[in-house]
Amino acid sequence: MLSVTLLSLLCATAEPKWHADYDQAAAQAKKEKKDLLICFQTDDTLAETLKNEEVRKRLRDYVCLRVPASYEYDGQRLLDHPALEGMMGKPGLAVVSFHDTDLPTYRQVISAHPLVGSRYGWVPGYGPSEIVTILDLPRTATLGQRSMIYAIRVHPERPRSILGKAHAAFLGHAARHSQRQAALQRQHHADIIAASGRMAAESGEHVSAGSEVVAESWGRVVGGENVLEAAFSCVDAWRHSSGHWGAVSRPHRFFGYDIARAANGTWYATGIFGE
Repeated sequence: MLSVTLLSLLCATAEPKWHADYDQAAAQAKKEKKDLLICFQTDDTLAETLKNEEVRKRLRDYVCLRVPASYEYDGQRLLDHPALEGMMGKPGLAVVSFHDTDLPTYRQVISAHPLVGSRYGWVPGYGPSEIVTILDLPRTATLGQRSMIYAIRVHPERPRSILGKAHAAFLGHAARHSQRQAALQRQHHADIIAASGRMAAESGEHVSAGSEVVAESWGRVVGGENVLEAAFSCVDAWRHSSGHWGAVSRPHRFFGYDIARAANGTWYATGIFGE
């Protein structure tokens, strides 16, 4: 019994296998129905963090690839591929969806976390807690949705709206309305009554009239942001509005968040909640 227990502990905290070739890692991720975590590095900044026991436990659900920031694929630096625009050409962590070929996000980047500072002082660096948060984000959500949920989760006041269920119907509304705002380049609310009816029909569950928050980033002012910094920007805007922050802070039965970029570089975010 003791030997079995010891073996279980060793397996639980074992160092994950790190690939060094993108094609091999992607093929394994597809075969094992796992998402691909890519660590782009120029030094050992994340080395100790990735050895954390809680991080290693979650890495068992991923195929892991570790390459230098200069790594080339298809004749160009992998970090310069358009799909990795959110990495800003910098070292850091990215997640690519491979666990379900039927998802619209299949083979798409669903998390992008370059090792760059934020203009918002409350944004933490990448310690074990933040890496665990990334690895625990909803697997079926998009890059925009996961970026918004991450920004909410790491806020120091720990808003409780993300403790509910990230329901597909609510994520869908957040995506559609963020895109509408971006297309119009104008921040505005949706018809919440109509939206609640649609979400109830899509979810097959009774959903009471929900609440919605919207925001726009500083894109036009600062000359452009990547998706994650834009998410921080929108969360920071909500924090400075008592009404918006009240909705973001309260627990809800269902929630959805998303963000979309307009042609002028500004990002528009939506949060939607239901009971």
